[in-house]
Amino acid sequence: MSTQNNKQSKQSGSLRFVVAVMSRDRVGIVRDVTAVLNRQNANIDSISQTVLSNYFALTFVVSFPEPMEDEAVRELLRSAGAAGEFEVGIKTFEPGVEDKPALTDADSFVLTVTGQDRPGILGQLAAYLAGKGINILDLYVRRPDAEQFVLISQLAVPRRMNIAQIRLDIEELGRRIHLTVALQHENIFRATNELTPPSTFF
Repeated sequence: MSTQNNKQSKQSGSLRFVVAVMSRDRVGIVRDVTAVLNRQNANIDSISQTVLSNYFALTFVVSFPEPMEDEAVRELLRSAGAAGEFEVGIKTFEPGVEDKPALTDADSFVLTVTGQDRPGILGQLAAYLAGKGINILDLYVRRPDAEQFVLISQLAVPRRMNIAQIRLDIEELGRRIHLTVALQHENIFRATNELTPPSTFF
């Protein structure tokens, strides 16, 4: 009976997961996480990692050779660190989701924003973009000092939209909230901008 239940549990699991791991930063986290996955013959399909205010965040898609339950994957990854060190989020990867982007008929643009920091900047920009149906694909924000704010974001802008008008609107929004805002096609940004984004951007 126990063997049958274990077999049913195994069959009910999934082969592929989206995982987020967070902790205080230290040397060797990626090594420790990949080591426990290697022991399970799991493969990391894609990965993104960053450190924010001395907190480490790792997001990746992982495939296992045999079905695993969410909680088993969570406990496996927690075992890679000290007791209570890692916070782990798990979501079963939906088949075919990589072929279904939020926007299919869109061009990639880069939004850059600089100015004096204050609460609400990101919320106002995000509200404008969402209201226009523009999807945020990647986002990088930092404060070079206590007062300054820098944002670089990759956007998917629907091709049906008048990009000249969008550019005017977003520049006007920037002026209203005392920020310098620029919107460029990704190819132009890459070709002409000397600002090098972090390695995890794009």
